[in-house]
Amino acid sequence: MLTLVRHAAVVIDPAVPSSDWRLSPEGREAARALELPGGSALTSPEPKAAETAELAGLDAVVDRRLREVARPWSDDYVADVERWFAGDEPVGWEPRSEALARLRDALDGFDGVAVSHGLAISLYAGLTFEEWSALPFPAVVRC
Repeated sequence: MLTLVRHAAVVIDPAVPSSDWRLSPEGREAARALELPGGSALTSPEPKAAETAELAGLDAVVDRRLREVARPWSDDYVADVERWFAGDEPVGWEPRSEALARLRDALDGFDGVAVSHGLAISLYAGLTFEEWSALPFPAVVRC
């Protein structure tokens, strides 16, 4: 069974690329509290995901294909995400087809835990905008 884990809560800093954000104190505590199955584990290379995996007790192998959907900073992030879920491709965003292809390449047939990101997990698992909106930090999605 594939268990997808969205990273724990981060410290948001617009001056720092989101791919470099670190977990907040609350996020570190929540990651430690995760109860995940043992066995094989993968993680995105982004610090927030790798730190979530480590604090959750996973011996995870870094896989770049699990990184978040590439996109620029947005002052209206939720509206951009809603458009993206509706099939639009906001300027500068990684095309959905390319993101899904790399995620499938990493996860199809994988039996274990994969720590990644909200948009990446939602795309792979076929979640809706509303389901993405409801995902907590951290979140566990079983496929």
